[in-house]
Amino acid sequence: MKTLDDFLKKAGPKVSVFKNFRLTADKEMTSKLTICIPDMHMLEKGTTDDFFDKEHPERFLDFLDFLLALKKKEKEDLEIIQIGDMYDLWQAKGNTNLIVEAYPDVIGLVDKLKPVYIVGNHDIDLVRWFKDKGETFGRKWRHFAMAEGKKRVLYEHGFQADFANNQASWAGVIGKEITKIVGMMEYIDPNIDVELGSIWDAIVRAFNKYNVFTPRNDPQGFNAHELMRYYLDLLVKYNAGDTLDHYGSDEIDLVIAVIGHTHNAKLVQAPRNGNVLYLMDCGSWVNGGHEFGVLSGKDMAICQWG
Repeated sequence: MKTLDDFLKKAGPKVSVFKNFRLTADKEMTSKLTICIPDMHMLEKGTTDDFFDKEHPERFLDFLDFLLALKKKEKEDLEIIQIGDMYDLWQAKGNTNLIVEAYPDVIGLVDKLKPVYIVGNHDIDLVRWFKDKGETFGRKWRHFAMAEGKKRVLYEHGFQADFANNQASWAGVIGKEITKIVGMMEYIDPNIDVELGSIWDAIVRAFNKYNVFTPRNDPQGFNAHELMRYYLDLLVKYNAGDTLDHYGSDEIDLVIAVIGHTHNAKLVQAPRNGNVLYLMDCGSWVNGGHEFGVLSGKDMAICQWG
């Protein structure tokens, strides 16, 4: 298995660690080099397609070419995980066929990598549609990675922790309809999603409690991630066997939750029940972002491509 340093050396100047977001756990988390690709939100190209932004497709294709070459060498020792919202079906004009027609090269290379697909709130209908047809589809709600014979990493998109986007709640249903309305408004003002997002970020910052004593080179930055409490509590519940999909102590010993969804790359750690647990938010590939998560053994980092 390639180490994180091996990966960074192999990629050379095309990859950098994003905002010093790099940590080392006390336990082995993965038995494979794992690359986590976050939100892409692909549409049919045009002014409302946040993935089709300047040189995004070319940069992403370059990234995929690198991963494909690495996959040919590492084979089963490399795992690729797409962490959800690959498609933005909430704003799509039709079905996924139009998106595939718009991005045949991107989707073709992604399929060659044979990633694990995690469903996001914007492409959750991919699972529903195929389930209604009685067909098997490769997307999944949650994924676990093994190390030392135990489940050590939990992968989810992240909408499960978001009150306004959890599709199992009434608030998530309302949030979906609001997003669709904003999507239609983008045909009038293509930047309205960015503008509304900036307003929301300003509100969140106003209510966050900043720790001004945190050093600037601390990977956790000045404030904890907005979904940190939910996911660290979820790891504790799994490790204690307090979830519906119960695992015994000989099967599970989770160390980290890896998500996307917020488009806010972050790597945080906190003590829980005598252990240190972690949350990695892999960021996004929309509106100027080109982040991804990397895990290998005990090491973890959020990186940028290009």
